[in-house]
Amino acid sequence: MLSVCHLFGLYNPNQVSDALELPKARLYRDLGRLSLYHAKCLNLRLGCVIAVKFIRDAENKSASTQSRRCITVSVDDTNLPRDGNRLAYCSRWWSKEHNTAIKCQNVLGIALKVGKHVIPLDLRLVSKQRRGNTDKPSLVIAMLKDVFAFFDAHEIDLRKYPITFNSWYGSRTIVETLSELGCVSILKTQIHTRAF
Repeated sequence: MLSVCHLFGLYNPNQVSDALELPKARLYRDLGRLSLYHAKCLNLRLGCVIAVKFIRDAENKSASTQSRRCITVSVDDTNLPRDGNRLAYCSRWWSKEHNTAIKCQNVLGIALKVGKHVIPLDLRLVSKQRRGNTDKPSLVIAMLKDVFAFFDAHEIDLRKYPITFNSWYGSRTIVETLSELGCVSILKTQIHTRAF
């Protein structure tokens, strides 16, 4: 949990409880029972709250300033090399950097770029089990739905901003689903990587 909080400048449980508006005693009591689900909720709440402020600020500026800030939503994943034997979600994933499969945790992320600022909106560890509800395309859609719901609750339509992702995610199913969700601009970047 604290590793997620470090992304947002929160370095101890007191700062976390203040940011989440939770009583400190409750946070300390429940710290041992927190799960990946709680870490996901924490990231979504902290990252999206920060992003809401950046978007509202940008939308209050002139059209030219908004254009220069070039707000985009980006989806991508990365491998975090790991050597531990008891780490959750640790599997062998293909690494372009190493040009081979490496033991790592695969992290799928959605970020918002506003000008020079990049704000993580949602991060999730990806399971290698390839169950129907844990494959990457399904996870991308589920994560985007959560992010859109958060911004909808704050009366911001995130769907009007371009969504970028590498061509590996650019299946017809994902593009059609994003279009059905109301996304206006779906941009795929071409990268040349070996298939998983």
